[in-house]
Amino acid sequence: MIGKEIRQESLLLFLGDWYVFALTLWLALVLRHWAWPDRSLYLSHLEPFSIIFVCWTAVFFIADLYNCRPNIDWPKSRGVLLNAQIINSVLALAFFYYTPSFGITPKTILFIYLVLVFIAIFYWRFSINHWLYRGRSVRYLFLSHGRETEEVKAAFKKHNRYQVEVVEGESMAPNGPDNRAVDVVVVDPFKGTLPEFNSSFRLLIFSGSSFVNTHDLYEDIFGKVPISVINESWFLTQVELAENGLYRILKRTIDITISLLLFILSLPLYPFIWLAIKLEDGGSLFYTEERVGRFGRVFMVRKFRSMSQDANLSERKVTKVGYWLRKLRLDELPQLLSVLAGKQSLIGPRPERPEYVQVYEKEIPYYHARHFLPPGLSGWAQIYHENHPHFGVATEATREKLAYDLYYIKHRSFWLDAKIALKTIRTLLSRSGR
Repeated sequence: MIGKEIRQESLLLFLGDWYVFALTLWLALVLRHWAWPDRSLYLSHLEPFSIIFVCWTAVFFIADLYNCRPNIDWPKSRGVLLNAQIINSVLALAFFYYTPSFGITPKTILFIYLVLVFIAIFYWRFSINHWLYRGRSVRYLFLSHGRETEEVKAAFKKHNRYQVEVVEGESMAPNGPDNRAVDVVVVDPFKGTLPEFNSSFRLLIFSGSSFVNTHDLYEDIFGKVPISVINESWFLTQVELAENGLYRILKRTIDITISLLLFILSLPLYPFIWLAIKLEDGGSLFYTEERVGRFGRVFMVRKFRSMSQDANLSERKVTKVGYWLRKLRLDELPQLLSVLAGKQSLIGPRPERPEYVQVYEKEIPYYHARHFLPPGLSGWAQIYHENHPHFGVATEATREKLAYDLYYIKHRSFWLDAKIALKTIRTLLSRSGR
């Protein structure tokens, strides 16, 4: 239920934005000509402006303005929307300045439009935000137990995004002490928490209440798989192990196209990076190390060297040049060759060192499942997992990371890859380094 609401509200925001973009363009033409614009005039402007709308939507997506997950703070602050609209205005000005081939030069109209859309999008966004918050709360009765259930309850109590009222300590009657109906009943059939079919439970079933699996609810809220439920049965029933042929071909085509383009565009930087590294310490340009790839096969990862070349690994430090390479993510550029060779993908679980994998496979059940797919330069865990392990074995942090990797394996699709790609751009623009 929560997952469906998240998708519906994200779609509502998306469609509403496009409606505001298009309607405001029509209003701008009305103000510009002080007359009702005919169909041909409107369409002649709508064609180039539609390209702008696509770019603006991408900016909104990168700014998290379509993120409706209840465990993540809704981006309702004026600052987020203000910054996004400033960027959008610059993009619109640059677009019409550098591409004057559409037969129109909308200088006055563009100015009027940018002012109007600035006001309209603010009004629409905060109006819909107020509308989504109003209404009675939805009552959730939990008949499941365990850590995941408690995390879901805590998320509902902390975030009022969906005005969920957690029903606790009440009987299984369809109406609680205040005679209000239970809207959703949360159960855990995998752990046998379904109560016996007594009269109260029968009343719940036939009272119109919705029943949801606590683990599906957990995934919808947190974007990760609850580790406690992972076993052979879970993989057989929840994960499509056979690769979709069309998805595989499309993903590989995108990997080759984008990585080749980025590699060619980045080639002019190589001499300057080489010179900077040589001038600092005279060491090698690249740093190479083993990583575990698909099906547990070991391959070599090559990066621009960002650390000193001390013999003892524990004594190595990030160099001054390396600091900026990491800050700008330039040290990752050589890995594009691994993507072209098919050893990595642009999107997928990040590869780990063999010695770490040996430890994790002993301490974390089903850790090897993340090697079902080719490793990626970016991934779902890199976007949403906050406690990334670095430079050493970190079992608990890696166990948490596996929950995100398994979510990606279960839900992998072209649209999820596109979402990760856009979120990666946001991460690169917002973070100061690693």
